[in-house]
Amino acid sequence: GINAEYGETSPDPSCDVIKSRCDVIKPDDVMKEEVDEEAEARNAAAYLESHVMKSSEKACEILKSAVEDTIVELHARAALLEAGIQERRDRVVESLKKRPSMDLNSTGTSTMSDLFKLMDRRNSVKMTNGQKKLVDYKEFMFFDRDSARPLNYCIKTLGDPSFTVNYNRDYHAIALNPEVFGCAGRKLGQFHGPSSVATDSSNNMYVCDSMNCRIQIFSDHIEPLFSVGQKGTGNTDFDRPSSVAVDDVGQMYIADSFNDRVCVYSTEGAWKFNVGGRDELNKPRGIACSKNGEIFVVSDTGNQRILVYSNDGTYKGQFGQLGMKEGQFVRPQGIKISGDQVYVSDSFNYRVQIFNIEGTPLGSMGEQGPEAGQFEEPRDIAVDTCGNVLVTDTVKHTLQVFDKHGNFVREYGSKGSKTHQFDAPEGVHADEINRVFIADRKNDRIHIL
Repeated sequence: GINAEYGETSPDPSCDVIKSRCDVIKPDDVMKEEVDEEAEARNAAAYLESHVMKSSEKACEILKSAVEDTIVELHARAALLEAGIQERRDRVVESLKKRPSMDLNSTGTSTMSDLFKLMDRRNSVKMTNGQKKLVDYKEFMFFDRDSARPLNYCIKTLGDPSFTVNYNRDYHAIALNPEVFGCAGRKLGQFHGPSSVATDSSNNMYVCDSMNCRIQIFSDHIEPLFSVGQKGTGNTDFDRPSSVAVDDVGQMYIADSFNDRVCVYSTEGAWKFNVGGRDELNKPRGIACSKNGEIFVVSDTGNQRILVYSNDGTYKGQFGQLGMKEGQFVRPQGIKISGDQVYVSDSFNYRVQIFNIEGTPLGSMGEQGPEAGQFEEPRDIAVDTCGNVLVTDTVKHTLQVFDKHGNFVREYGSKGSKTHQFDAPEGVHADEINRVFIADRKNDRIHIL
């Protein structure tokens, strides 16, 4: 300030306050405080790092112990399974050595071209609610065709769904060496225009040998057992039968096309009764039955409709008529019951239609065209255990595969007589382990994929 009286300046009182504050906050104190904070942060980080390391090491030890225990358990299970597979393979080899048609070397591992599975059917006792229950089951083993190396294993039980294992088929990888058998002829084991295939729960195979007017029955080793039928109009005769189906209670159903009827036999070959006649059916081309044998359905091709019967031949109803709209048909042929749904190949509408068992339309798949996923004449249908739909096309000479949602998966085959080729394929069937059987009509043979 300025002393006006003496012309002198005097200090500002605020300077003392600033000075006192500067005396309190010294540079050394500031540096010390910053160093202490940095040290505290380093100590906290070191503690956290140490804690994390200890936790990680402990977690790793627990995980390592669990993995080691799992590996030991898996090795033990693998050893048991391998021992079982080896034992069963040895039994198969021994049984095959007794068959003169097999060509085995001393180790039993060469050219087993007709061996791709072993089925061992047994009985097992299971406790249910304190009571013993007999469980009938099958073991399936899948082997490499050339080396007999075991590839897969699954169990299929009868009457006990909780123990069932489905065999999920990858149709992008169809067998490089499909089994093909049969040739033209009239003898047992030979064919003239085979048009349909079915299998039963014992893996016996039923082939509709259409132009020989008979049904041939084969064992699961593809050995011909016997045949039923001959050309004629009597109760036990056929005239160009076109389709065969088998249920799980021992009945066989045949669409006897040119006699305009359905013939029902036991799976042992005994005739039971006929349904239809020219006043009721007109060239029926397709037949299907429920697995439990409660009903069977017929593609009444000439009348453009589907008929439903009980297993004793009692008429239960019908659906469909001539037309191009939903629920109508132009030459319905192949038919299949899967669960509570009925699949029908609507051949000249170039589609597969899906219905419930009462005949209500649920949807369709396919359209006309030459491309994969399109049809020229869809002939027969199979539905595997996973819901995939397989359709033969007699004009394109192919098998087409769709998933359970109707999406196209792949097309297989071409016209010809070589491996992987067909000439007017008709019947297609998928068994309980999703092997696919195709009746290669004009090549007079059966393919197993």
